[in-house]
Amino acid sequence: MSEIINNRQQRIDIMKGLIRQLHNGVAEDKVKKQLEAMLDEADYSDVFLMEIQLMEEGIDQESIQQLCDTHTNVLKSHLDLQETPQTTPGHPVHTFMQENKELTKTTNKVRYLTEEIEKLADKDDAAPLMQEIHQHLNHLMDVDKHYRRKENLLFPYFEKNNMPGPPAVMWGKHDETREYLKLTIEGLQQIDEIDAAEAKAFQKLAVNQALDAIDDMIYKEEKILFPTALDLLTEQEWYEIYIESDEIGYCLYVPEFQWTPEGGVHKEVEKVAAQSGRIQMPTGGFKLDELISALTIMPFDLTFVDKDDTVRYFSPGKDRIFDRSRAILGRKVQYCHPPKSIQTVNRIVSDFKEGKQDRAHFWIQMGPRFIHIEYYALRDDAGNYLGTLEVTQDATEVRELQGERRLLSYDDENKVQKEKQ
Repeated sequence: MSEIINNRQQRIDIMKGLIRQLHNGVAEDKVKKQLEAMLDEADYSDVFLMEIQLMEEGIDQESIQQLCDTHTNVLKSHLDLQETPQTTPGHPVHTFMQENKELTKTTNKVRYLTEEIEKLADKDDAAPLMQEIHQHLNHLMDVDKHYRRKENLLFPYFEKNNMPGPPAVMWGKHDETREYLKLTIEGLQQIDEIDAAEAKAFQKLAVNQALDAIDDMIYKEEKILFPTALDLLTEQEWYEIYIESDEIGYCLYVPEFQWTPEGGVHKEVEKVAAQSGRIQMPTGGFKLDELISALTIMPFDLTFVDKDDTVRYFSPGKDRIFDRSRAILGRKVQYCHPPKSIQTVNRIVSDFKEGKQDRAHFWIQMGPRFIHIEYYALRDDAGNYLGTLEVTQDATEVRELQGERRLLSYDDENKVQKEKQ
């Protein structure tokens, strides 16, 4: 057994050396044959471990992210031989794979329409096809839910198994894809303001860039991520992902089957049950069901991170601004944010712990909505740091208020009148 382990590590060490050559600018063609030769005895998990060890050895996450497409291309001929994971209908991986089929159908359709536009000389003739492309790209925005289920439900299990690196790199690639889609759609909305040649150049470059990002991620999922995850997670862990998935939603596909782990469910998801008695606090108390209802109905979202940077609680609002699932409980707060935000998160937490600051707040525009985000340092009576409370509010309506309202006036008077009748 030790000989097998040593041989595997030797393969990974040689592969790392070759990847470092790519990192240092050596041409792909010079590295490709050597790397493919090494992969004759390797598999997808070796690629995964290679990325983890490279990050542990000091190659920063952004560099790995930039190299991700390059070394995947170099490894492609070998990865092509890997079998696509087969799972039972309803299993989370089966759902991910069905979504990928629908995504691929849509990207292929957009590519076809793009080629058809290339054949047209008149921009007016291309208008209906451009409108159809725009519609398909709007559908592709649904990939966000596919990525969020990975980020919030699947990636935490890699972190619990001390494998946070590759998912963090993949999260960065998700963000790139989201940005490509967003910018492409915004560009198509302005297509009438440019001439025919510019319009064709834009749709060919920007649209294909977004499609390539989606297709490349599908390849990485099916050849590397999902096979590794199936080896890593237990059936019970997959079941926990399965029951949490509805909360985030699905991408271009709705699961048609219920799924139960082989051998049945051995551990039910814990739900807080209403209890008798009151939770006593310095200024009063709640019954547990009263407290749950109060935290649910509040017009803002709460998330509590304890003094060890671990997420311990989030309020169960019906219309949350940002996704939260029970999978984040027990997760380090640094892993709950996209890579580009981690430096800011660490700065806030560090300043709170050192007593330099007690509050940080931000405001952003999400489409028509104005979102206000506040972070508060929680401290005991002696000033010792207890953790951080995040408060997020959709302040659009409050921001638009003018004058005064001193008399009772329900926002939906017609509804009130109907209820009285």
